[in-house]
Amino acid sequence: MLWLRVLILLFIFGIGFGSHPEDLERGNLTNSFERFIEGKATDYDLYIIKSLAEDIKEEPPEYVKLFARGLIAERRGDLEEAIENYLKSIELKRDYNPSYFRFNELIRRVEHPEKFRQKMTDIIWDRFSIPPPVIVENPEDKFVFLVEKMSQYLLIYKGKVLENLYPVTTGQDWEDKWSEGDKRTPEGVYYFTEFIPPEKLPKMYGGIAVVLNYPNPVDKLLGKGGSGIWLHGSDEENRYNIPFSTRGCVVAENNDLRHIVKRIAKNNTLIAIYKEIPTDIELDDVKGFLKTWEESWENKDIDTFLSLYSDKFTWEKGNYRSWSNYKRRTILSKKRIKVDIEDLTILAFRRGLSDNVEYYVAEFHQTYKSDAYSDKGFKRLYILKENGKLKILREEFRKEKKTQ
Repeated sequence: MLWLRVLILLFIFGIGFGSHPEDLERGNLTNSFERFIEGKATDYDLYIIKSLAEDIKEEPPEYVKLFARGLIAERRGDLEEAIENYLKSIELKRDYNPSYFRFNELIRRVEHPEKFRQKMTDIIWDRFSIPPPVIVENPEDKFVFLVEKMSQYLLIYKGKVLENLYPVTTGQDWEDKWSEGDKRTPEGVYYFTEFIPPEKLPKMYGGIAVVLNYPNPVDKLLGKGGSGIWLHGSDEENRYNIPFSTRGCVVAENNDLRHIVKRIAKNNTLIAIYKEIPTDIELDDVKGFLKTWEESWENKDIDTFLSLYSDKFTWEKGNYRSWSNYKRRTILSKKRIKVDIEDLTILAFRRGLSDNVEYYVAEFHQTYKSDAYSDKGFKRLYILKENGKLKILREEFRKEKKTQ
């Protein structure tokens, strides 16, 4: 690795020498590197690693040098110096950077975390003051939430303007959730389904909790398990200074959460959770895809319309085959069809540190009129990428209640 030479130069004069391990006699180098990382390297370990590192010609970037200095300060027990180095590293490289994870590991262990927390908040605000590309479309008056596990922050955008951000804490294991009890926070695009009444909450939730629709249709397709993922408060003061400490939920400080929940509309506010929110990623023409979907429906071009759906599509009455039969029958029976889409929101999701978008969630107000039937309501589409093409995996529709 490019930072190995830096680590060697920093470590080599500060580690005591010991007897040579027998595994080197057997030609096993793996344990030498493990002891080196743990700060327990012997003289033979160091000799061998330094000899190997002499072949590294690349100069490590400055942010990696700062990360390495932070690791060394950690080993010495100088946690504040380590945090300072991690913050300097993050200032130089604000997208994916392992310094975020080390910062969040150490912030809980220093006596006065406030000054470091404010520096991190300033960095995150500056980083996301320009909306990330994952907010593809959003009406000016609508809120969307983004959570980044790497930095442990929740961002609130109104339209595409960053309105506020809050430190939060997520699952103890920071990888993506796959099963019940793995203590991980799921990564994906969700919405809030229910406000839990305070009188029904144990004290540990701080009197505020909102339920997410995990697992969503994509999660179910992937076979992801678990349930009960909430955004909630805590009975511990400044819980956000204990990052990566939940059983899978997203936890905010109670005063912050009182402001956050005011921005939540039940069943109509998206919250997207990422390991790292990408600030540079290639997007598909989802708006063009939706235009084709709308026009093929209106024009009764049934073959084009059905081609936009995945063969993995499901609905409340069955699979893609039953859906296609139903839509073919209902669409072709109409003399005329008119579909209008308004108030469109589109969020893109990429899993982990992938270079590609995995799926999109589009939601909008839909008005449908035909010679035989009409309705209005709120529609949500889960749009996958299959073999390079966009396909609808699932659609949800909530009919608008008629006012008297």
